[in-house]
Amino acid sequence: MEVQAVRARRRHSPHEPHPLAVFAPVLGARSETFIRRHVRDLLPDRTVTLTYENVCDADWSAPGPGLRCRPPWRGRRAAPLRPPPNAGAVQRFLQRHGVSVFLGEYLDASLAWLDVARRAGLRFYAHAHGYDVSQKLRHEHWRTDYLRYNESDGVITMSEDSRRRLVELGVAWEKIHVIPYGVDVPDEPRRAAQSRTVPCVSVGRFVAKKSPLLTLRAFAAACARRPQLRLEFVGGGELLDEARAFVESAALGDAVSLRGPLRHHDVLGLLSSAELFVQHSVTDVVTGDEEGLPVAILEAMAAGLPVVSTQHAGIREAVVDGTTGFLVDEGDWRAMADRLVQLADDRDLRDRMGHAGWFRARARFTWERERSRLLELLGLEGRAA
Repeated sequence: MEVQAVRARRRHSPHEPHPLAVFAPVLGARSETFIRRHVRDLLPDRTVTLTYENVCDADWSAPGPGLRCRPPWRGRRAAPLRPPPNAGAVQRFLQRHGVSVFLGEYLDASLAWLDVARRAGLRFYAHAHGYDVSQKLRHEHWRTDYLRYNESDGVITMSEDSRRRLVELGVAWEKIHVIPYGVDVPDEPRRAAQSRTVPCVSVGRFVAKKSPLLTLRAFAAACARRPQLRLEFVGGGELLDEARAFVESAALGDAVSLRGPLRHHDVLGLLSSAELFVQHSVTDVVTGDEEGLPVAILEAMAAGLPVVSTQHAGIREAVVDGTTGFLVDEGDWRAMADRLVQLADDRDLRDRMGHAGWFRARARFTWERERSRLLELLGLEGRAA
C-alpha cells in the first residue's frame, strides 16, 4: 500500500474528525468537475480521499488527508469483488480520521470497497456517472456483480434514465437515489453582447460518445450557410487528431478553434462570451459507452446559452426541446446544422431559449441543491459548516 498525503488547503489536527471519505479511481482528472465538487465542496475541510492515481494540480487540490493505494487488479483486467491490497491499512486510515460515510465514485470501481467500509462500520454509498451504467452493463459479470449494491446503503445517480437501467438489472428501486449534478448559476441571466458573429462553444473530451466529428460536420454544414458562425471547441482525447484533420480538410480554420483541454475557469470564460452551445453526444457503437448528464451542458444553461444537442441519455432530462434549446436524433448531423442555422438567424430566439435554460438551471441544477440533497441522503446535514 502506497500512502500519499493529498495536498491540503490548511493544516489539520490528527484528532479532527473527517466524517466523509470520497473514493475516486483517479483524483484530479480535469474533466471530472462533478467529482471535484464532491471532494472539495460537499463537506469542506472535513473529507478524506482514497484514490489509485493522484493527478491533482493547483487548480484541483483536495482539501484533506488522502490515501493513495494499489487497485485490486493488475493491468486492465478488473476483479471488482477482490479485496484491495492491504485493506486493513485502509480500514485503519478511515477509523483514525473518524470517517462515518464512504462515497465511492463510479459503480464498477467502488464495488471493491463495500466490504472494507462495512468492516470499518461505515455507511456505504456509490455514485454512478456514465460508462458505469452503460458500457459496463453489456458485460454479464458486471450485471451480476452490481446486484451486490442491494447490500449497500444506497446508489446515487444523476438521471432517471440510469435509475431505470439499474432497476431493470435487479437493484432495488428504493436503493437508488436520483440527484442531478449541480453547477454555479448566477442570480440573474446574463445579457450577450452585440456582435457581428455568432460565437458557439462545445466542451467535452474527444472520445466516441462525445462524437466531436459529428459536431464538426454539423457545424461545417451550418457555417456554409451562415458564415457568421464561430466555434470554440474545448477538450482533448483520442479523436483530437481526426478533428484537426477534418477542420483542415473542410477549410474551417477561420471559423473553428480547437482549444485542447482547458482549466475549468477558462471554460466558464468561454461560455460567458458565447451565444450557443453545441454537442452531438451518441452511444459508442463499439463499447456501448454513453453520457450520464454532461456538466458542460448544465453550465451552458447556467450561462444563459441555448443548447443544441441530441436525444441521448440524461441530456433529455436537462434540455427541453424547443424551449431551452433543440435536441436532434443521434447521428443526424443535418438536423443539427438546421437548428444551428435557425438560431443563428434569430437573436430573439437565442435570447428566449437562453433565458429559459438559465431559469431551468436555477430551479433544478444548482450546486446548492445537489449539495443539500447529498448531505441529507448521507446523513451529514448536521455536520456541514
